[in-house]
Amino acid sequence: MKPCNLLRYLVLSVMAAMVFPSQAFCQQVESSKPAQAADAESYPNTPDGLRQLLLEFLRLAKTGDQAKLRTEIAAMEVPDYENWFVRVFGQEDGQKLGDKYEESLKASELHFEMLWIELAKQQGLISVDRLRVPSGTVDAYRANWKKTDDSAGPDSQSIGVFYFVDGKFRVDGSRHDLRVLSTNKTGPATNKTGPAMVGKLINRIQPVYPPLARQTRIQGTVSVNVIVRKDGTVEVENAGAGHPLLIQAAVDAVRQWRYEPTTINGEPVDIETKIYVDFTLTK
Repeated sequence: MKPCNLLRYLVLSVMAAMVFPSQAFCQQVESSKPAQAADAESYPNTPDGLRQLLLEFLRLAKTGDQAKLRTEIAAMEVPDYENWFVRVFGQEDGQKLGDKYEESLKASELHFEMLWIELAKQQGLISVDRLRVPSGTVDAYRANWKKTDDSAGPDSQSIGVFYFVDGKFRVDGSRHDLRVLSTNKTGPATNKTGPAMVGKLINRIQPVYPPLARQTRIQGTVSVNVIVRKDGTVEVENAGAGHPLLIQAAVDAVRQWRYEPTTINGEPVDIETKIYVDFTLTK
């Protein structure tokens, strides 16, 4: 081979080695992008699909990725909820549910985020059951948490009610199931989960703002796991989530709250639930 031809061959070989591998690499990256997006966004409309999504929330909370967790929760808002509830549940019930959903929307997102921060401190199992919706036009689910270690907190908690709308799971933070604790005279206490409303709050004591928290301009919400007894008194189980400087003040205040007795079929019952205490600086 002539020297000039040899030089030309070497140049072309080097150029081919530089171009073609990079093209293959780009093709590989581009082809992987849709798969990654599908993995992140697509959860099938099944109980296990919802459970996998909730396990991802738990992972985000355990790794401390609160910003991502907050973004994912915000994306679970029911689209066009003002009209959606009416279409699914009928005019009268849908209007009430829609109004309640709108009223509690932002607070529910915060409370849902705090729930995952609390559950991240525990070991437990997530279970998901289908719910029956009267109209039959939407797939609805209820998710629950069962604690499997000896950490602080209730043995089981309701995670929430979810709908599958427009290809995604949506959380309805305005609907909660409470644990009704009923004492069996011939044996230990038993519990069951069912629709119930805690009796009306008749004495709400405002927390004393901790001086150090005020001085350092700390604000926020504290969740407190409690049992509201048959006589309306409050027994604190533990603080679920919240800033450490605010927790004790929240617990001290909640212990003094009083409710009207909660009844089911006319019989007073003990209710296990969560109370959220807000700390806001006005100046």
